[in-house]
Amino acid sequence: REELLPGLMKNLADNKHESYPQRIFEVSDVILVSERAETRTERRLHVAGVTAHPNANFTETKSVMEALLANLGLKNWKIKATRHPSFLEGRVATVEMKGKKIGVLGEIHPEVLNNFELENPTGAFEIDIEEIL
Repeated sequence: REELLPGLMKNLADNKHESYPQRIFEVSDVILVSERAETRTERRLHVAGVTAHPNANFTETKSVMEALLANLGLKNWKIKATRHPSFLEGRVATVEMKGKKIGVLGEIHPEVLNNFELENPTGAFEIDIEEIL
């Protein structure tokens, strides 16, 4: 359900000639398939961010995401290790609040970086804002 991250990765690819570090974010509606809705779709507000530079890592990405959540006045979120094919194993986690997954964060897998022709390590996160409002 990470809908904004591919667009941010493409943005990094389009701007790889620019200087590093590169840190970008996006807040946007995403459309998800929903069997519950009459239209079979559901509009959700997501926020996502990426950071790309020679020393980008999980810790930096986690710090940025936690600062965002804190600035939104949110508390009691949990970070739980997980697996995700777009991220490096051992450097990826879900973000949960009240027992519900609200997002994902981690270091982008080298295969994904290669697909976008990116050379720098990249950290990324995406959160479903609708889950926390």
